[in-house]
Order: sequence, then structure tokens, then C-alpha cells
Amino acid sequence: MAAKSKQVTRSKRELMETAEAVETVAVVEAVSGAVQVAQGAEELELADEASRASRAALAAGASDMTRGIDQIRVAEGVARIGEVVSAAGDADVAQGEDMLAASQDIEVQGEIVRMLGASDLMHAMEIAAIAGQMAVAGDIVALRDMPVLAEFLAVKSEALHELAVKSIVKFGAARAVASTMRDTAGQVGALGANEMVEGMARKAVAAKAAEASVALAEEGAAMAVVGAAEIEASQDLRDLARTAVVASVADVAAGAEQIGQAEALAATGEALEEAAS
Repeated sequence: MAAKSKQVTRSKRELMETAEAVETVAVVEAVSGAVQVAQGAEELELADEASRASRAALAAGASDMTRGIDQIRVAEGVARIGEVVSAAGDADVAQGEDMLAASQDIEVQGEIVRMLGASDLMHAMEIAAIAGQMAVAGDIVALRDMPVLAEFLAVKSEALHELAVKSIVKFGAARAVASTMRDTAGQVGALGANEMVEGMARKAVAAKAAEASVALAEEGAAMAVVGAAEIEASQDLRDLARTAVVASVADVAAGAEQIGQAEALAATGEALEEAAS
């Protein structure tokens, strides 16, 4: 009877030790499961942060790329405007050169007209002198009672006198024409100079436009490259978020399973303790 009692006591002690061991394992499993669930929660939070960062990077990248492309288009428009202005400047310079050449031609022609007018005056004065001489000769012939010759000399003297007057009038007109041509040459030359100044100014503006176009294009290209890099980074962040979500779900599931196992072990340990009581 005493041996049987000792055997029962020993069996209860073993059950108690087993129960304690099972409960210890349960606690370890529960702690491990809780840690893994917490780790899964942290990974889920990291995934959420990575997802938000991915969306922000994608939005910034799309904005930068759009702005860069728009800036490149603006640069192309500025370049075309510069080309048009440059062509207009070339046309103005060419027109100014033509007008300056024309003004020089007009000035030369005016000088020729002035010289011809002076020649006409000298010729008119010579004719007038001859007319006067013929008139005097006619008077002398009339005194010698030569009426026919006197009449002839008088008619010719009058004709030469009228020719001299017409030549002098022509000289005056030539002087007026020469003066007008000189003034016109000055005006045309001034207009030509203004056209050349305007053309050179337009070409300077065109050069500035070309420089601005290059700068805008370079800035737009750089912005587009930055946008592309941001979009690529957003894709990497999205992949990271997806990986973190998968890892988080796996850790939470594994932790929950460990906690479930720990609860089962704890229940087993309690049952063993009750059996050992």
C-alpha cells in the first residue's frame, strides 16, 4: 500500500513538472508570436510609408516631366520666333544697304544735273552775248541802208535772245532738280541707315532669343530627367511597399499561429496541473 502511494506521488510530481515545462514552452511561444506580430505591424507601417512616398514621388515625377516637356516646347517656340526675327533683321539690313546705295546714286545723279545746269548757264550766256552782238550789227547795217540784212539780223538776234532766256530758265530748273535730288538722297540715306539699325537690333534680339531658347531647352531636359528619375524611384518604393506588405502578412500570420499554439500549450499545461492536483 505504501509503495502504491509513493508511485502515485511520483506520478503527480512528473505530471506537475511536465505541466510546468509545457507552460514554459507556451510562454516562450506566446512571446515569440507576439514579437513576430509586432514585427509584422512595423513592416506594415513601413509598407504604408513606402506606399505614400511612392505616390508622392510619382506625382512629383509626373509634374517635373510635364513641366520639362512644356519648357522644351516653349524653347522650340522661342527658337522659331528668334529665327523669324533674325530673318526680318537680315531683310532690314539688306534693304538698308540697298537704300544707302540708292541714296549715293541719287546724290551722284543730282551732282550731274547740277553740273549740266551750270553748263547750260554758260551756254545761255554765250548765246545772249551773240544775240547782243547780232542786234548791234543789225543796227549798224540798218544805218548803212541795208534793210533786208538788218531785218534778218534782228530776227536772228531775237531768236538767240529767246534761246538764251530758255537756257537760263532750264538752268534754274536744273538747280532746283539737283537740290531736290540732294535732299532726296539725304532722306533715302537716313531711311537706309534707320533700316540697318533696326535690322541690327532685330538680329541682336534674335541672338538673345536663341540663347534663351537653348537655356530653356537645357533646363527643360534636366527637369524631364529629374521627373523620370522620380518616377523610377516611385516604382522602386512601390515594389518595396508590396514586399513589406507580403512580409508583414506572413509575420502576422506566423505570430498568430505561434500565439495559438502557445494558448493550446497553456491549456494543456493547465490540464496537466489539474491532473497532478
